[in-house]
Amino acid sequence: MQPSPGEAQHLIQNKLELASVELDCPKCQSNNYRKHGKNGGKQTYQCKDCGRYFVENPSRVNHLPISDDVWNARDLGLRVSEYNRQSKLVFVRIQQDWLKVVAKKFIRYMAATKEMGTLQNYISDFNSFSKFIGENYFGASPKLSRDLIIAYIEYLNKKRLVASCKSHRLSSLNTLFETAAINGWLKIPSYLVRLEDYPKHTKLLPRYIPEEVIQQLNQHLDALPDPVMRMVLVIQECGLRVGELLQLQVNCLKQDAKRDSCIQLIRWKMKKEDTLPISPELAAVIQEQQQYIQEHLGKDFKYLFCARKPNVEFYPKAAVMTDQSFVNFLKKLAGDFDIKDSSGKHWEFQTHQFRHTVGTRMINNGVPPHIVQRYLGHESPDMTMRYAHIHDETLRKEVEKYHESRVFNITGETVELERIAPENEQDLEWFKKSVLAMALPHGWCGRPKVLGYCDLPPNSCLNCPYLRTNKNFIQIFKDELKRTNELLAKAKSCGWEVQVKMNEPIQENLNKLIKELEVESE
Repeated sequence: MQPSPGEAQHLIQNKLELASVELDCPKCQSNNYRKHGKNGGKQTYQCKDCGRYFVENPSRVNHLPISDDVWNARDLGLRVSEYNRQSKLVFVRIQQDWLKVVAKKFIRYMAATKEMGTLQNYISDFNSFSKFIGENYFGASPKLSRDLIIAYIEYLNKKRLVASCKSHRLSSLNTLFETAAINGWLKIPSYLVRLEDYPKHTKLLPRYIPEEVIQQLNQHLDALPDPVMRMVLVIQECGLRVGELLQLQVNCLKQDAKRDSCIQLIRWKMKKEDTLPISPELAAVIQEQQQYIQEHLGKDFKYLFCARKPNVEFYPKAAVMTDQSFVNFLKKLAGDFDIKDSSGKHWEFQTHQFRHTVGTRMINNGVPPHIVQRYLGHESPDMTMRYAHIHDETLRKEVEKYHESRVFNITGETVELERIAPENEQDLEWFKKSVLAMALPHGWCGRPKVLGYCDLPPNSCLNCPYLRTNKNFIQIFKDELKRTNELLAKAKSCGWEVQVKMNEPIQENLNKLIKELEVESE
């Protein structure tokens, strides 16, 4: 392939030929270096491009041969979780030599700051770009240009991928190109991928488990092996990430200063230790599991939950259970007992659904978002706010509950409470965002916010179509009608035509409204 001028191609070819003996600078990944004496018996080198000094070390990232298509993640210094057993970075599916070499340089470069899962996602996205080139250019050498990127975008559109997937693939490609250009791996035009190339994202909704599904799950929990049943109880109450659940230490049960129970865990994603309060009932469940581990695997096994040997029954094995194995238990339970949602659709359990369910419940029960963020271990409030759209509906119901009844305007006509549009983002206070909701002596203002603030005097409300009220304010309107009747009588006796003209519509509206409110109060 010839994606750039001949210099880049020549550099790549040299790398392929010298792969078995190459050393790369750990800073700029250049293989243009010279020997610089020895340090502690090890040969020292200096990079001619950036000046960095480094030593030859088989365990270092820079010693991984470019010619190898499978890398061990541990050789890159990456953390490898015990629950998903994925420790390899595989480049086999990248068909073009130039792209494969650049992709490997990029992965090695990004390994210093990114996690294993992120690097695997990068490779997956590069596989997609490689497949596109292989299917559409048949061995030709397309130039890296805007035309090629536009063709790739059309290719992705034909795949009918969701917006987030297309954005992710374009973003990975853009990061690859920018990094390659900065480090001199490729000479390519700037801004191959532009901001307008990314599709618009729809608002992501939490994948919570409906209450009817939770009830069916809990009804049949005893059909699960005891350790798996306890795992479900833990994740259902605490909303842990599956990796956090599967890697809980056997001694995770602790007590706080008030001697209340809590669990200690490692937030794998945030690389820190955390403690969560738990119920006494869950503490008893964890104690049962601790006893189970001690009886079957002894004191040397450090995890609270374990894998099983390949038998029909759950026979414990001194290893961490995989995330897929845990999901398989849940899916089997759902199939055995025909667990369905309210629409009659068979429910497909996913581990992250429990986390979203806990977050949604907390928001709906009035827990402040910053507390939910702390409890779930979110790095930013943006993730927590994904659960807030449910709170819109909850808050609306609470407002309706407060008003206790149908809502009327000043003429006694029934009106619906205004609702926000579903796409309104991060809207916890739907009532304030939809209407001014200004408190009034006889109800509240339903004037749409888009019309601006009302500058009319308060007594104008009794003629205003935006007044909202209910039976709770009936006595106030009766008193207002009494004063209005007295004012009209005085105005008529004195011949005050202006006052009569102003207050007769108010009297008519009050009579209609009070009549409806009295019916509502019966």
